[in-house]
Amino acid sequence: MDRRTPVRRAAARKASRLGTLERRYDFHLGESIRAALEGSRDKAATHSGTALALSRELYAARSDRARHQPELAAALSHHARYGGTPLHALALLTESAGHYAELARADPAVYEVSRIDVLTRVALASDEAGNTTDAVSLLREVIRMYLGAPAADPAERDLGLARARFLLGRCLLKTGAACDGLAEIDAGLELAAGALDRLRIPVCAPSWLGTAPRYLQLAAPDWAAAAVRAMALHEADGQWELAAFAADAAVLISGGLAGLGGERLRAAHEAIRDRADEIRARPDQLPADRRQVTDGDLVESPRGRSE
Repeated sequence: MDRRTPVRRAAARKASRLGTLERRYDFHLGESIRAALEGSRDKAATHSGTALALSRELYAARSDRARHQPELAAALSHHARYGGTPLHALALLTESAGHYAELARADPAVYEVSRIDVLTRVALASDEAGNTTDAVSLLREVIRMYLGAPAADPAERDLGLARARFLLGRCLLKTGAACDGLAEIDAGLELAAGALDRLRIPVCAPSWLGTAPRYLQLAAPDWAAAAVRAMALHEADGQWELAAFAADAAVLISGGLAGLGGERLRAAHEAIRDRADEIRARPDQLPADRRQVTDGDLVESPRGRSE
């Protein structure tokens, strides 16, 4: 016979319910990220909206607000890309930034990088709305903030910084500052490669990206797109060693994306791999030990944009 008091039984039921909500939140956010990487925007938006609703429900449990504030902040930032209008997206990002600012004040090593990541999303939204000059200014500030940010996970900080450099490089190219833009992309590729080495992920497995940390998955489309862009621009300038370095990254990260599935990603990877093979086959390329990469698949042409 259950001799627990009604209060204890109620607490147990609440804990069980919250645990169920947490598992559902993790599932839907993970599925949204996976669908976005695969290019299924509608599916990603549906899962993202569910994850946001669940995070709000968790946060509304007053006794567990501090515990569930990180989930709400993450869900708001992620769902901003499906916000419908630029104004709605900005509202979601502003709400997310407020939560992360509060969290970062209490534990900067854990949450400061996530707070800065939201500003990167604001800059991206600004660029997509046609305010590229404003995006450039904000991304320069974001990079400065990353460089001084504490981080419990240095790989997460470096990938965030690399992504900001990828986006700044793309924006600078749009404004006609070709040399500065390509320099930012190259710096980002170096940073991202170092972060991946530090994580020691077995990238030989076809599905390696699916088991990687979530922050790496979120950075992958911009990383792959930046590598493709750098590969094409360096090739056009006759900078073959730099083109080969970018080609290695393009093949590797596009391969990780293709390993998630989807004909579009596989076809993109094959095209990237074929072009990279042509670049690396030139006699004036990097030594063979610098040219070894793992096949995998990608997302966009050098002039395209990532999800």
